[in-house]
Amino acid sequence: MQFIQVAYCTTVPFLLITQWVTRKPYSNLLRNILAVSNFLLIGYSLFLIRQLVGLYQLSQQFQVNDTAGRFTMDLPAVRLMLVIILPVLFLYKPLRHSRPLTWVILILLYWNNPLYSWNDYDLFTKIPVYLSLFSSGYALLWLLKQLPHQSRKESCIRLYS
Repeated sequence: MQFIQVAYCTTVPFLLITQWVTRKPYSNLLRNILAVSNFLLIGYSLFLIRQLVGLYQLSQQFQVNDTAGRFTMDLPAVRLMLVIILPVLFLYKPLRHSRPLTWVILILLYWNNPLYSWNDYDLFTKIPVYLSLFSSGYALLWLLKQLPHQSRKESCIRLYS
């Protein structure tokens, strides 16, 4: 799940630039791809929550309780909380393909995890896994009619007409 952040930070800038340059027929496809990429970022925030819970459990296992009084809200903690909380806004359909929110989260991800800290170990097995996850997310949003170009009132199959 950590590779979602790396894949997001490498593909989304190209998507935003090509969406800005291209014309109407391809811009709908690029908006859909951007919406799916933003939707997959929710999985990354769940991964970060699980990592923090594991860190808390490890501190409880070693009985490190005196650090709770020294906890301060510094800039890295605020950045991490924003990286965890802001992708939840992508559950709301109009914000899923929002360019300003995408730029904000992209800048936060680059600021929170710079390029030199990316985990690129075993890259050639992570890319097909991400593509499979991406196609699953696209299919899920398509079936739920949550892609930007779809609406719930449109239906391909009209049974009782």
